[in-house]
Amino acid sequence: MNMSTIHSKADFIGTLNPKAWDAVHPHTPFVFSNAFVELLVADVVKNIAPALADEKLGKMSLDLSKRMAAQATKSMAASWEPGDEICPPWPWPWGPLPDPWRQGDPQPDPWKPIQSAEQIELAHVLTHLSGLTISKEFNADLKSLATGIARGAAGKLAADFEDCGTVPRKPFPKPKGIGYATVS
Repeated sequence: MNMSTIHSKADFIGTLNPKAWDAVHPHTPFVFSNAFVELLVADVVKNIAPALADEKLGKMSLDLSKRMAAQATKSMAASWEPGDEICPPWPWPWGPLPDPWRQGDPQPDPWKPIQSAEQIELAHVLTHLSGLTISKEFNADLKSLATGIARGAAGKLAADFEDCGTVPRKPFPKPKGIGYATVS
């Protein structure tokens, strides 16, 4: 599971529409429609579905994503007009998009994944996404899904941390050919 991709997509929605995060900073005019933001939220929910440990909750997540996408695309088509931009008319403000093959994480990753903690993190992302939708129904469904995921992981959380299997790192190698003088 690539948690950074899931977080990246959720953060991207907030970047596209800073008002969606309920931020305190002043914002610039926004040219994307609510329906497009709903479609982006549906996409993140779709990406969370296969990462869920509970297959039943994964199916519920995928079904919810499909319903959200269907409603969003229907709304997008109904309100199709100039100014409802899917692709922004301005250049990407942060320079070139990052290379997906170069990640900032160490390779290989020295930390072992803790499945129940990842499930809690996915539930947390879903609660954030629930605040980005304008639909009361989808808001409630996303929070309910997040609660189900958290309940399923809560019982295993402490044991998973205890049995995580993370080992201490190896010490840095000493430089070869350099003698160290002792100070007395």
